[in-house]
Parts: sequence; structure tokens; C-alpha cells
Amino acid sequence: MGKRNFSMAARRAGLVGGLVAVAAFVAPAMASAAAVTTTSLTGCGGKVSADPGAKAAGEPNLLDYTFSCDTGITAYTIIVDQQGDGAAGGTLDDYNPSPSVFETDGVTPSPTESITCEGTTPSDGINCNTGTQGVQLTDGYVVDGSVDPIQAYCKHLPTTAGGKLAKPGTAAVPQAQVQLIVTDYTGAEDGPFDLGPAKACAKVPNVVPTPKPKPKKKSRGKSKTTSEAKARRGAARR
Repeated sequence: MGKRNFSMAARRAGLVGGLVAVAAFVAPAMASAAAVTTTSLTGCGGKVSADPGAKAAGEPNLLDYTFSCDTGITAYTIIVDQQGDGAAGGTLDDYNPSPSVFETDGVTPSPTESITCEGTTPSDGINCNTGTQGVQLTDGYVVDGSVDPIQAYCKHLPTTAGGKLAKPGTAAVPQAQVQLIVTDYTGAEDGPFDLGPAKACAKVPNVVPTPKPKPKKKSRGKSKTTSEAKARRGAARR
């Protein structure tokens, strides 16, 4: 009898252990099925423009960027690409580490919200965030920062190290492309969004043009008529 009871107890224990094992096996699958996938819902828009104080600051290529998004964001990345710029290691050599944050009117500074940016230079971009995990920028608030491309943002003709135009036929450096990628309040990444120029760039030829030949100087030799008149005046004086 005792032996039978032991067998039944053992079978019960084995059954319970099997159920626990099955539960342990099923639980992760259920947890995985219940996980929520983040969805990209944020829309952003903005512009870039030449910094008005760039020349005075000794940074002629300094470029301001401004943007806003229709939902809260916690971080963003600015990427600058300019094919043919000849830069070793990246397009940017400097950036503003503390962009300004304005309310939705784009004029009133936010009293509580701020942004911090970081990155290596030279590089092709910078990463920025609110500085505190989980803290987000208010919907529609405007971010105003700057990056410093190694070459001019607009399409331009390349120059030599001495500042002279490259040889005729050399391709022009195209307009840079500035893009924005944001992390929204759900943790999803949104973008890239193109940040186009606030003011259209001047038109530039596709290649360095061949210089026009200089016109030949006209001879200033004395005319025959003038020489004869002088000869007659000399004979009359005699």
C-alpha cells in the first residue's frame, strides 16, 4: 500500500513538474506576444539658413537649422552630407552644443526646456537630447541650433589650397543635404526629414568654366597722315 501511494505521489509530482516546465516554456512566448511595437507617428519640418554673424565670427560656412515636430520628442540627430567636398573624416568641423528652444511662436524662449548636443569632429552629424531620460520637448516647440560645414552649404565651384579656382572642367561641389532624425515619446525613430534652404541658393555652373582670352591691345603707332603733316610743318619753318 505504501509503495502504491509512493508511486501515485511520484506521478503527481512529475505531472506538477511537467506543468511547471510547460508554464515556464509558454510564459516567454506569451510575454513576447504581448510586447507593444513602437510606431513612427511624428512629423517634423524645418529649414536651414546662413548664419548672419558667420563672417564676423570667422566661420563663413556656419549654418543655422530650425525645426519643430507635431508630437513630443526626446532626442534628435542632424546629418549633413555634401558629395565632392573633399573632406577627410566628415563634412562638419564644429557645432552648437546648446541649441535654443522656443515656444510654438518661434520667438519666446522656453523657460524650462533645453537641448544638449554632442559629437566628434570632423564628422557627418551630431546627436542631441533633452538631457534627462524620459523628458520630452513640448509638441510644436521650435529648436534653433547651428552646425559648421567644412565647405559652403550652397553649390559652389571648388578652389585650390591657395584660394584660386580649380582647373577648368572640374565639377562643382553640389549643395549639401541636411537631414533630421528624431526619437519620439514612444521610443520610435522618425525621419529622415529634409531641412531645405530658407532662401534659394544662387545659380552656379556645373563645372569650372574656361577663362575667356584677354582681348589684344590695339597698336598705338603713328598714322601716316600725322607723320606727313609734321613733315610739311617742318619744311615750312625752314
